[in-house]
Amino acid sequence: MSNSGFRAWLTRPASMAWSLIALIFFGAGVLFWGGFHTAMHVTDNIEFCVSCHSMAPAYEEYKTSSHYQNASGVKAICTDCHVPEPWDEYVIAKVKATRDLWAELRGTIDTPKKFEDKRLELAQRVWHEMEKTDSQTCRNCHAFDDMLVPAQAKDAQKQHPKAMDEGDTCISCHKGLVHQMPDMGSLAEAAYAEFEKTIGQIPDGTDMVHPLETQAYFLDAAGQTAAGKVLAGAPFELIGTDGEMANIRLNGWRQDDVARVMYAEAGKRILLASLKDDAQAAARVAGDPVTVTETGQIWTPIVLEGWLPMAGLTAETDGLWSYANALYIANCALCHAAPHLDEFDANQWSGQFKGMVDSSNLLKEEGRLVLTYLQLHGSDMGGH
Repeated sequence: MSNSGFRAWLTRPASMAWSLIALIFFGAGVLFWGGFHTAMHVTDNIEFCVSCHSMAPAYEEYKTSSHYQNASGVKAICTDCHVPEPWDEYVIAKVKATRDLWAELRGTIDTPKKFEDKRLELAQRVWHEMEKTDSQTCRNCHAFDDMLVPAQAKDAQKQHPKAMDEGDTCISCHKGLVHQMPDMGSLAEAAYAEFEKTIGQIPDGTDMVHPLETQAYFLDAAGQTAAGKVLAGAPFELIGTDGEMANIRLNGWRQDDVARVMYAEAGKRILLASLKDDAQAAARVAGDPVTVTETGQIWTPIVLEGWLPMAGLTAETDGLWSYANALYIANCALCHAAPHLDEFDANQWSGQFKGMVDSSNLLKEEGRLVLTYLQLHGSDMGGH
């Protein structure tokens, strides 16, 4: 079409009308997009974030953190941590944030008590989102590749290279950095409530049981001949049951001539049971002795059969370890991020745990269960 033909077409009444409509829609689109974009970014400033009364406790906690004030003078505001940068994820985060407005209108967390009651739920929601994105909002400022690890604190020098190698994400270790840690005790309570119904129930086909607490065991089903004590969480083979008693087989190791204690593995101080004189005499050697190279100690595999009341046993290994893990996380998170299970070997966990347990809220038997769990899942163990 020639220039004169195009001008003639353009000046026709119908063409002019369509051109005007297109121009109006284009202009409306520009105005809408500009207004939408502006409105979205207005919600990014910290004044807007804390304008809701419900955010007052979180804001006061933030002001005591290094993200608010530090030696370098670099400040991270709410959206730096809670809103991702990619446009699609940014919009999704903003849409999700509308539920906060609904919560504000309903008064869900508009008092300190209500906020505390919901703190764990709110924290878990944020932790989950950060885990899904590999802590991307953290990495916008804290990039592994740009870290001068030798200039960091001693603990960070140890943990950051490990995190890089294993693909850990920031939030795994840095919970409670800006906002107060929630009371994690309810996690253990929920895990126990789910697990409690399995205690004392031994389904057909069960091949392994665990005592929930340290308790006496016997050499006979009548409970007349005391054999010693089995440790909380220790795994034992189930032979069968007789009334309210369970017949178990203890497979373990004894060191040199120390016959009064049975351990889970040679050279590893994972206590399974103590053995009284009658039990020591009844224990059978189950294989050839081995010498642990590092210590020169001789360990002998032994096996012993005994009886335990079924009321204190569980056959739900996964449920038991979930409960033990919840106890561990709930108590270790009081002071710091809980170390990964494979951060220490079985013997190291014994020393580490004994150094921490006095600062926790764990009851004695809870502590024994957690220690067994940590040792059996240490870096040199396959887990049970």
